[in-house]
Amino acid sequence: MDILAIQPTTITIDIKHPASGEPIGLQVECTSLEADAVKAVERAIKNKALRGGRNSMTAEKIEDNTVDLLAAAIVGWKWDDGLSLGDLKNPPLTKVNVVRLLQVGWVAKQIDTALGDEAAFFAN
Repeated sequence: MDILAIQPTTITIDIKHPASGEPIGLQVECTSLEADAVKAVERAIKNKALRGGRNSMTAEKIEDNTVDLLAAAIVGWKWDDGLSLGDLKNPPLTKVNVVRLLQVGWVAKQIDTALGDEAAFFAN
């Protein structure tokens, strides 16, 4: 077995209603936190923090950094008819729309939890 051939794929997360646990009709496709695009965002965050010196981190900045990392991992989504993001039905996958979605705390938590399951990215 060639360990270099073992590469992660993407996963699809069915977003569920926080109370009922039923899928709401939104599927989010994510890449691994080890993907190059996500690692680039992570390095940029670290570099900015290092340039900022001591005591430059705030709770708000940590939350913003988390949103940036989650947003970098989202590579696609599928919205069912009748589901919207505010006034947008089937919104295009843009950074602005991804950030807007991630501002919904229970959605962000579900995505964050799924991204933490490294084995899921290697399932057949």
